[in-house]
Amino acid sequence: MKKLLLAMVVLLFAAPAYGGPFLVCDPQEGVTSYLVTGPAWVPTEMVPAQPDGSLKMDVAAATVGVNSLNVSACNVDPIWGEVCSLHTPFSFTRPGLPSTPANLGLSK
Repeated sequence: MKKLLLAMVVLLFAAPAYGGPFLVCDPQEGVTSYLVTGPAWVPTEMVPAQPDGSLKMDVAAATVGVNSLNVSACNVDPIWGEVCSLHTPFSFTRPGLPSTPANLGLSK
C-alpha cells in the first residue's frame, strides 16, 4: 500500500512532457479548424481549433532552414458549409545542427 501511495505522489508531481515548438494564434470566435498549407511536412488534414478557437500546431517536424506556411481560419456554416478566411502567410527558420568538433586531442 505504501508503494502504491508513493507511486501516486511521484506521478502527481512529475513534470509534464510537452512537444513543440508550436505555431499558435489568438482565440478566434466561431473558428472550428485551421487550414495550414506549406512544405511536405505540414499535415494535409485540417488542424482542429482549441476550445477557445485558437490555433496550436506542433511544428517539430519542420525541415532545417526557412519554412513558409499559409494559415486560414475556418468554420462550418449551416447554409454555406465550410468557409475559410483569406490565408495569412507565416515564415520561420529552423536552425541547423552545429558543426562537428574538430582537432580533438588530449592535454595535460
